Amino acid sequence: LKSNNHQLFLGSVRIFTDTMVGNRFFTFIISAFVFNLNTVFCATCWSANACIDAGECAAKGGNSQANLCPGAVNIRCCSCSTCMEPTACTANGGTPYPGICPDADNSQCCKSGTLPTVPSSKPINTMLTGLADILRGAGLNVVEEEGWKTRGHSVMSSVKGIVVHHTAGPATGEYPSLKIVRDGRSDLPGPLSQLGLGRSGTWYVIAAGKSYHAGSTKDDTLFGNANAIGIEAEGTGLPADNSSHKNWPEVQWQSYVRGVKALQAAYGVPTSNVLGHKEAAVPAGRKIDPNFSMDEFRAALG
Repeated sequence: LKSNNHQLFLGSVRIFTDTMVGNRFFTFIISAFVFNLNTVFCATCWSANACIDAGECAAKGGNSQANLCPGAVNIRCCSCSTCMEPTACTANGGTPYPGICPDADNSQCCKSGTLPTVPSSKPINTMLTGLADILRGAGLNVVEEEGWKTRGHSVMSSVKGIVVHHTAGPATGEYPSLKIVRDGRSDLPGPLSQLGLGRSGTWYVIAAGKSYHAGSTKDDTLFGNANAIGIEAEGTGLPADNSSHKNWPEVQWQSYVRGVKALQAAYGVPTSNVLGHKEAAVPAGRKIDPNFSMDEFRAALG
């Protein structure tokens, strides 16, 4: 039974009970029965996980519908009108959000108009304020450092390359190098990279502007500070043998790959322009980071 039909049926039960029995107690019992049937037959949200705050739903690009979820009045059933594969969404200038599409394994809700669609050869001369959304859209855990959207030594001229690093920091802790990466050293003011990556796979969004991570490179128009995103992943850098990623936590390695892929899709950076600091820096041998094989890393990027 649905909506009007079941209400008609239940109304008939009430009339019959009140008329034929005339017993208030019995009428009360029937009324309770009616209430329970109303609950059973009431339409519900397509997924319990889609019952979220209406504001959160709107922020994800979804449409919220009232009276389909239990709880407070602001908790509504959220559905998406544009579900697609996350990388396709990002490539088209959208922001993918998980949790409000039926085929959650393969598609996410694509909210348009929030990410830059910039060819890798085109200067953008702006702050990269979409970084957090790009990474979250890839399903990654993100921590935004206070003030990151205005932090930087100037605007970015373009995003033509991505340079990956390790911090050479302490052997323990999630991201103990955060303060140095954000604030710099006595000989080099921060920020020292736009992004950090903790051992748990959590991304730290530190700066939206130019960061001093690369130094002199073999091609500053591609890999210099003004044209390349820098990522400082927490790691001791030992052993310094350019080996596989076996000395890195697997969750951190997988997050590194996934995050870089999302950045590539958002800014149009080809895999050939994803270099380790040891590959980009000049003179050759000036840097050794990261201490995993960049050939393996680029192969994982696809």
